Amino acid sequence: MSARVLVVDDIAANVRLLEAKLAAEYFEVMTANSGEEALALIEKQTPDIVLLDVMMPEMDGFEVCRRIRANARTRFLPVVMVTALSDQADRVRGLEAGADDFLTKPVNDLALFARVRSLVRLKMIMDEWRMREQTSGQFEVFSSEAEPSEEEHQGAKILLVEGFAPAAQRISSILAADQDVVEVAVNSADALHRAARGQYDLVITGLQIGEEDGLRLCSNLRSHEETRQVPILLIVDEFEMPRLVKGLDIGVSDYLMKPIDANELLARVRIQVRRRRYQDRLRANYERSLSMALTDVLTGVYNRRYALRHMDGLMKRVGDTGKALSQIVEDHQGQLSLTI
Repeated sequence: MSARVLVVDDIAANVRLLEAKLAAEYFEVMTANSGEEALALIEKQTPDIVLLDVMMPEMDGFEVCRRIRANARTRFLPVVMVTALSDQADRVRGLEAGADDFLTKPVNDLALFARVRSLVRLKMIMDEWRMREQTSGQFEVFSSEAEPSEEEHQGAKILLVEGFAPAAQRISSILAADQDVVEVAVNSADALHRAARGQYDLVITGLQIGEEDGLRLCSNLRSHEETRQVPILLIVDEFEMPRLVKGLDIGVSDYLMKPIDANELLARVRIQVRRRRYQDRLRANYERSLSMALTDVLTGVYNRRYALRHMDGLMKRVGDTGKALSQIVEDHQGQLSLTI
């Protein structure tokens, strides 16, 4: 999958190196040497994703990210901070500023490219749903809903797949800070059973579930209609980078490196839950617009457009089966007529 990537860094050598690597992977690359230049470029020609350095003069990456999120046009533009900062507090600060990920240099190239592709795929899905909502709004099918609020992450329903009870207890206690409801599945079969029946905002799993392969679970979740859209947060060790890349290719939404930092876990869960709920609202709006396009608003009865399409199908069935067809029509005076 190709994409237009904006690389932002005040050090020219860093820009050239990342530009060469991305170009070799067939990405289209735009570059900026400052925060102000990056924001101007984004306004002029919005990229598909931004790779943003943090330590820049005049305007640092945190402020650039906040401004991107404050702009209604770019609010959902994926941003990955790629920086030499390695402190856990900086990582959490970046996520809270609105970054989709915070990668510390030196970055594994394969992991970076896989992350870029996964975020671009997500952006394309969100863009499609937002375009559908915008089109429905132009036809005044319904009024647009408010954008997702900062508090929309609270009270999430989360499925945690973890067979080691102390680990499950620790993660559940951390998520209790947001009043999240955490259900624990001890193995893949239990997780798939629960996920198919419950409406979860997020699934959290590791690469290894006891003796089972966690990526197999992720693949199964993405293969079934009931769970295809549920975000997946993968918990991994640093040495598991090749399998993490595979997970991102399969469709994992985000990941968290061990040892688990409570603040980072909360930040990443909040991002995924807000995104999930907003996407659900866009989908519900679109489905409601389809329903309103086929039914009378006052009576709830199917309208002429639906009736004509439905009659076409019935007439074709008459030709195929030779069975009789009848219809009852009520005119504006309430008189009924029967046709056979």
